[in-house]
Amino acid sequence: MPRIFSWLMSCAILVLLTSCSDFDKEFTVRSAKSTIDVSLDGTALVSESFDISVNKMENYGGFYVDIPQRFTDASGGVHWRDFALVAARRDGSDEYYFKENNVPGYSIYIGKEHCKRCPADLFMGVTKIQIAYRLGRLVRQEGDRQVLFLPAYMGRVHDQGAKKTLTLGVPPGGALRPSRDDPAAYEIIQKAPDEFVVSIAAGKRDRVLQDIEIEYPGGTFLGGTSDWRMRWWFSDHFLPFLSILGPLIVGLVVILKFRPSWLLPAPLIVVDVKMTESISPALAAYLFQNWKADAAKAAFMASVCHLAVKRTLRISSLDENADASDLLSKHERRRGKAGRGKWYGLPAATRLVFGRIGKERSVGDRRRVKNARPDVRDQLHRTVTEEYQKVRGIDRWSLAAVVSILALGIAVACFSGLLIFSAAICGILLILFLVLMMVRHPEQFPVPTDGFERFKRAVSLFVGFPVMVIFAISYIGTTEVISEQRPYLVAILLNIVGMVIVLAMLRMPTPKQRRIHTNILILNRYLRGEIDGPAMSIECYEHYLPFAVALDVQHYWTERFNFWRESEKMDAYAPDWLIGSQTDGIIKVSSKSAEE
Repeated sequence: MPRIFSWLMSCAILVLLTSCSDFDKEFTVRSAKSTIDVSLDGTALVSESFDISVNKMENYGGFYVDIPQRFTDASGGVHWRDFALVAARRDGSDEYYFKENNVPGYSIYIGKEHCKRCPADLFMGVTKIQIAYRLGRLVRQEGDRQVLFLPAYMGRVHDQGAKKTLTLGVPPGGALRPSRDDPAAYEIIQKAPDEFVVSIAAGKRDRVLQDIEIEYPGGTFLGGTSDWRMRWWFSDHFLPFLSILGPLIVGLVVILKFRPSWLLPAPLIVVDVKMTESISPALAAYLFQNWKADAAKAAFMASVCHLAVKRTLRISSLDENADASDLLSKHERRRGKAGRGKWYGLPAATRLVFGRIGKERSVGDRRRVKNARPDVRDQLHRTVTEEYQKVRGIDRWSLAAVVSILALGIAVACFSGLLIFSAAICGILLILFLVLMMVRHPEQFPVPTDGFERFKRAVSLFVGFPVMVIFAISYIGTTEVISEQRPYLVAILLNIVGMVIVLAMLRMPTPKQRRIHTNILILNRYLRGEIDGPAMSIECYEHYLPFAVALDVQHYWTERFNFWRESEKMDAYAPDWLIGSQTDGIIKVSSKSAEE
């Protein structure tokens, strides 16, 4: 745990260091020039240069160039075009760079590499940043016309608004469409049939300028194949599709968990014998009483009865004042095939009760059963809970859904440029969850015995957690989320909520667990004689007697057995698992319980 805390601390310090740069004081963008050459296939080669003045000796060491990929046409349609970096240079030489995703496109860092032994600062003076890249097809079809659309700005350096000049080289024969802004936010001059010059004044409006649209006759640009059109459509809708896919998975999981009756399996109307054989009488007692604390007594006595009918011991009666004798010895359990079969064929809860009874002091050859119940209560509950979880199995679909939602959330955060922002939000939520867990379940976080370990734990709790929360909140408060990123931030938050919902639903009973619970309720009606079920016999009576004790209906079950015995004209029933006089004692106790 302390290693995780130290790793999170390192990440928080890294975020703090990378956010300390004040670009406006360290650098000044003097000019920006772009040349865009559009080919007949509708793609464009862009070359851009930025003259930047380095004002301070100590600086960040590089610049971020924002490249758009997401264009909006006059009708409001959004188009996403392919991007391929060709070159990144500083003062005419190739320079170190790396790319980061963002909603409008890419942010490309050009400058010094940040490492332990690398000089991170640029020399003071004027430096020239050059970048070249290709954009995918920038042509759309409108009826019998083709429209070339370009953003009024191309690359932009780190939120600067210097005066900018764009030179557009396009195929001849196009007519410039008038700007929808009044007055126009930029000046555009056609110097030749295939050349336009766009001038953008200094300021920050260049992020929201209207696109430049040039209309051409149909057939000017080469038509794309159907495969390319499908690829263009997919790239236009890829990020929105990723954003809605996570909530859709959550909705599907919720529907399957709370699915309507026509999707549920047919309800049980008779006792499922195989299902009854697959669980212990102790689990039946807990399920029937909805896991109340009082179920421990019924579960214990049902396990004692189960031991008796399996011939592992003998008992004097079915109440808690019973005595037990003739316990299966360890020698028989280990060496005899019959003994091993009896022992390992029993459920874990039943074996647990047997082992605790065997530890009781014997009087003669008998042990008092009720003396073992208080010592085994908590462990019996844990054993039955483990059995219930094994019945549940691994909910692989829900776990796969959680992993898928997490992967989709990370993908959306990466492509939208919100990865660190989302990590900061998740870090705050994770810390709050850990603190809440420590308050509610302190037994799961034992205090270390070693003094130094306790000191590290205290530092993590009282220093590490607050510092990381402060760093995360500071980053969230100082980072701008642009309007294009806000829908994807909402999608990321919905993915986080969705993961919490799916993980919370892992505690819900699975369909198999619900069917077992329903089978217990039907078994209760069968034991009471309200519905028909397996045909009565001595084997049937002994098989279901532990379950009758678990459900507290042993008197009804015994009465049904006696009625069947009389109808079959059986004079006596003397089971070898009962001490003393046979069944009369059971009938007397059961009848007394019924009268009470």
